[in-house]
Amino acid sequence: MNKRLKKVSSAIVLGFAFSVPFIQGCASQSDETRVSAAVDDKQFMAWFDNLTSQIKADPTYKRIPIETQAQQNEFLGWLHAAYRKQITKNELTHRINSKYPNHESEAAFIASKLP
Repeated sequence: MNKRLKKVSSAIVLGFAFSVPFIQGCASQSDETRVSAAVDDKQFMAWFDNLTSQIKADPTYKRIPIETQAQQNEFLGWLHAAYRKQITKNELTHRINSKYPNHESEAAFIASKLP
């Protein structure tokens, strides 16, 4: 796995307070491409860093159980797609709520921070 993927994985783990060990998963080439695009997008990464700061500061935010590298890559891809308006805020919240039930507040919080 390249250095950029490790960097974004660390940011996700720290930013969303996912206090679980990394489990290296198999990522498809398209997942790696999406993650690389997200990490290379300076505006997105600045927004992402700001989002993680806001999450850390919110005592009501519950940890979304993103446990594997593949889940982290997928989640980052969703965030980047929503940030770049490739998917709507509603689509993002639907994806989060479908994959991670009982985190509607967190999905809404994240969507509300999108530009």
